[in-house]
Amino acid sequence: MFRRLILENWMSIFTLTAFITALSIYISITWSALRMPRAQRDRFANLPLND
Repeated sequence: MFRRLILENWMSIFTLTAFITALSIYISITWSALRMPRAQRDRFANLPLND
């Protein structure tokens, strides 16, 4: 039973690493979108509608 607990704790490191990696990517994308100048935001917002 003790061996199984060590294995589960070891596997939780991969889950935590994946969560922290995904969270940092989402936070960086959100931060860059919030810091974007208004003119650039408007240009990106209308980009799919331009011919």
